[in-house]
Amino acid sequence: MYLTLRPPWGGGALPAPSDAGIAAAPVDAGAPGKSKPRRRQAGRGGTTAAPPGSGDSEETEPAVVPLTETDRRLEWRGDDVTLPPTKLDMAAHSEARSLEQAEIDAVIQGQSGGVRDCVVRGATGTDLRASIEVKLLVDGNGRVTRSRLHAPRYLLDHGLLSCAQRAVSGMRFPATGAPTVVTLPVELG
Repeated sequence: MYLTLRPPWGGGALPAPSDAGIAAAPVDAGAPGKSKPRRRQAGRGGTTAAPPGSGDSEETEPAVVPLTETDRRLEWRGDDVTLPPTKLDMAAHSEARSLEQAEIDAVIQGQSGGVRDCVVRGATGTDLRASIEVKLLVDGNGRVTRSRLHAPRYLLDHGLLSCAQRAVSGMRFPATGAPTVVTLPVELG
């Protein structure tokens, strides 16, 4: 039994089988050769492929978004992250304490990837270089309750604040019984 397929791009059937009774494949099947350049939809980065027929299948360098000084200026946006007032009760012996730096560093090292992803995504297609600072208010149970960012205006205008706030809301610190303000640094560039 022989199976002969008609290619969807061709107008006719395959060449007739050879004398051995085996169907022959089209001449270009699997043969290495020039591939057509692919067109990409231009996004924020402006990356596009070479126009058809140019013979060049290499992609062009992504266009860099032109930024003004206002776009590069660092701004604070977000929630108030000051520590809430604490009541001191001399009669009660409390074990509540702030987070220690080693505890903070361990959580930042293991759980800050989401914030870094937000920064990289927002800065793609730009030549921004900055030291971004994320301030977090961590409650006594180890949950991030508020956050504030110090970042270039361009990134904040393009969704960095909401993306970073979603990312830090999933971070979990050790429960110490007392709130702590934590600083998460992110270097861009």
